[in-house]
Amino acid sequence: MIPFPNKKYKTIYCDPAWNESGGGKIRRGADRHYTLMKTEDIKKLPVQSIADDDCWLFMWVTNNFLKDGLEVMEHWGFRYITNLAWGKDRFGVGYYFRGQHELCLFGVKGNLKPKVRNESSFVFAKRDKHSKKPYQFYEKIENVGHEPRIELFARQKTEGWDSWGNEVEEEKQMSLIK
Repeated sequence: MIPFPNKKYKTIYCDPAWNESGGGKIRRGADRHYTLMKTEDIKKLPVQSIADDDCWLFMWVTNNFLKDGLEVMEHWGFRYITNLAWGKDRFGVGYYFRGQHELCLFGVKGNLKPKVRNESSFVFAKRDKHSKKPYQFYEKIENVGHEPRIELFARQKTEGWDSWGNEVEEEKQMSLIK
């Protein structure tokens, strides 16, 4: 496992690798794209060690893992407040319903106040490659949230954010650990 940063953050943004296999015998889900984690292993990540006393958590969940997401959030020391929704331009897989939205849970620890209070909880944006979230969510979080910020399970470095994830170049992460 990549070492966690040795730093405290006011904003944590994450898209955990939920154990979402789906698709029956044909691998159509996230398991085609990256290694998945069991909910208990996600809970064990030392997020408490990087969360400031006053901190916000934005955490993506799949519809099947909504309950798990709420449990992880509470386990990490955050109180659920609300969620943000991403409405997609086309629908994806599903058995009962074909999913066309994704939820990002918002939780708090401590007493941070938003920098602005006029942000919508909804973004309509085109789907991109698997699991890539719209840039509008970074902007939304930057508008209301506080620095320093980190993205967990990151796939790339984003300006103004620290990044942790097995798809981010190692040297960019190592500077956070020192």
